[in-house]
Amino acid sequence: MTMIKKLYFFSILMAILLNSCGPKHVKIVEEKFEDGSPKIVRQYEIKGKDSILLRESMFYQNGQKYMEGKYFNNQRDSIWTAWLPDGKIWSQGGYKQGLEDGPKKVFYTNGSLFYEGQHKMGKRIGVWKFYDSTGNLIQTIDYTSTSSGDTLSH
Repeated sequence: MTMIKKLYFFSILMAILLNSCGPKHVKIVEEKFEDGSPKIVRQYEIKGKDSILLRESMFYQNGQKYMEGKYFNNQRDSIWTAWLPDGKIWSQGGYKQGLEDGPKKVFYTNGSLFYEGQHKMGKRIGVWKFYDSTGNLIQTIDYTSTSSGDTLSH
């Protein structure tokens, strides 16, 4: 065997070995509807005997995605999106360490923005805006002056 063939064979063998020893990602249907279609599907990273939850997808019975997002340390993390049964986005918001964190938007069934605001580690912060179903601003709530983010100031 020539040196080039030996190097090629060795590199293929190493790639196979490294790939088989590394973590694996698996999708598991955690819950099903009565008809057998998936209701909750979770993706895990398998490292030896440990499994780490990475992502969760939930579905309507018609197969349309209902909600999806990522996990870190078994807590919601990153942007989570929810859809209406017809496939339109219903809401979108960030999570960090399992708490709402970052921008949040919720929409009417007609696609118009219902409200938008900001969370910081589970608390409402800043100015939140609320709209009617035709897109007209109807209310603004400022959470800047509140310490908990739960008390409204108009």
